[in-house]
Amino acid sequence: MKRYAVYRTSAAPASRKLGSIGLAVAATAFLAKRFGLIDADVFVLSLMVAAVIALGALALAFYAFNRIWARGGPGVPAALTGTVFGLLALGPPALVVGILILRPGAHDLSTDAAQPPEIKLRAIAEDQPFLAWFDDALEQHVWPAFTGAAQDGRLQADRQPARFADIVSRRYRISTAQLHAAGAKALEGLNWQVVDELPPDLLDAATRLQAEGSSQLLGLETDVVLRIRPDPVGALLDVRARSRTPLKDLTGNADHIRSVFAEIDRVLLETYGDLSRLAVDESQVEEEELQPEPAVEPRETIPLPGFKPFFEEEDAPVADGPDQTDLEG
Repeated sequence: MKRYAVYRTSAAPASRKLGSIGLAVAATAFLAKRFGLIDADVFVLSLMVAAVIALGALALAFYAFNRIWARGGPGVPAALTGTVFGLLALGPPALVVGILILRPGAHDLSTDAAQPPEIKLRAIAEDQPFLAWFDDALEQHVWPAFTGAAQDGRLQADRQPARFADIVSRRYRISTAQLHAAGAKALEGLNWQVVDELPPDLLDAATRLQAEGSSQLLGLETDVVLRIRPDPVGALLDVRARSRTPLKDLTGNADHIRSVFAEIDRVLLETYGDLSRLAVDESQVEEEELQPEPAVEPRETIPLPGFKPFFEEEDAPVADGPDQTDLEG
């Protein structure tokens, strides 16, 4: 009996090998960035390389399936393995791109847009030239094709109040020193390291706190500043969060500011109990400023003295004895 040669495709094992390499590159880049072993530029470049390798593995797998369907022969398990590895390798790059599209956020966000709190220790974005160029190219050329409008810095700043309506300054009916202590306790509860501090000299003196925070997924570092100033109500709190890289994560600067407010509320609730006595609404402040409480209660009539005043004159008679008065003639 004559036996024919079995067709064997070389694309299937090549797909499996390329897929495993792409998955290894993507996983290594992800873990290295999470633990701070590489910077954002190397991370993005590694993900791009992993994505290219993964696409090559998927292309070889589809070619192998086509050849096996046409000519038969082994190779289906290897092609399936290459497909799975390629899809897994595309996961981290797709996640990063999805975050860039679905979660547009400001790199520098503050509750006071006019006069934001000062950040002393800054990491300049120019230290990551490739990522800065890549992010600028996305905002200028790629995303406008999907949204239909260019999003420059001024337009993004104009949309900021509508997108972050809850990112506003807060007032508390406590002294600045008490709010400073609550802010320090809140940063400690968030596991953020305080790198700069202006402690209060007096109970109503202005203070500030600066801490280094990190995102949960990629460990991206963010500078968070708390500025506390005296206010007619008690203390005014402004929070600013600035990313050290254009790369975004699942948690952005808006979420960092919300986390600070929530943690401060938790600390104040544990310390003072009734939080409604401490937090002050903007409308309440305007009413108090427009209608100040009087120092004394208003009177319906003009007050009169309780005695009749008497003025002694030089020509008035002087009493000669203890039984006489100056009114007797």
